[in-house]
Amino acid sequence: MTLSLPTTEPAARPGLVELALVFNKMTLASFGGGLSAWAQRLIVEDKRWLSDEEFLSAYTLARVMPGANQINFAIYVGNRFQGVPGAVAAVLGLTGIPFCIIVALGYAYVHYHSTPALQDILRGIAAGAIGLTFSMGLKTGEKFFRQPVALVFAALAFAGSIMLRMPLLAVLAILIPPAFLVAWRRPSRG
Repeated sequence: MTLSLPTTEPAARPGLVELALVFNKMTLASFGGGLSAWAQRLIVEDKRWLSDEEFLSAYTLARVMPGANQINFAIYVGNRFQGVPGAVAAVLGLTGIPFCIIVALGYAYVHYHSTPALQDILRGIAAGAIGLTFSMGLKTGEKFFRQPVALVFAALAFAGSIMLRMPLLAVLAILIPPAFLVAWRRPSRG
């Protein structure tokens, strides 16, 4: 019996069908929330299409751009590997079946919304989604917990947006220049 260790080599470039299927799996596994955690798990850990750093950069870009974050992320990943057809395949994989499910669930909810068992199910789904979101945050932010400068900027962003209730664009406008300055002055590793 031989033990094979996971390889760190990048995976082969995915085709259109694989892009659609992975994004479909991602969205169905995370139905109700936690999509970011599943995206990180499938694209970084399982498929190795992106490194942790590439994932965080792509996800940050997707969040900053106007529109739905996950759609932006699907467009980024699909376009990176297969151009415009890849972006379309990833978005269809992400939205096709869930759209049909949501329409069916909406119809059922209109008719059965007062059922106590349904309310319990919805609370359970929400708790699971919150757990997955925390899990992704801890996995991807693990390296940053050992960097005091990153923690300071995270605390400042939290204080500005949550405690002071500043708009996100204002918080970013204030914090991006000093963050770039600190990153530029730090000696590069590698």
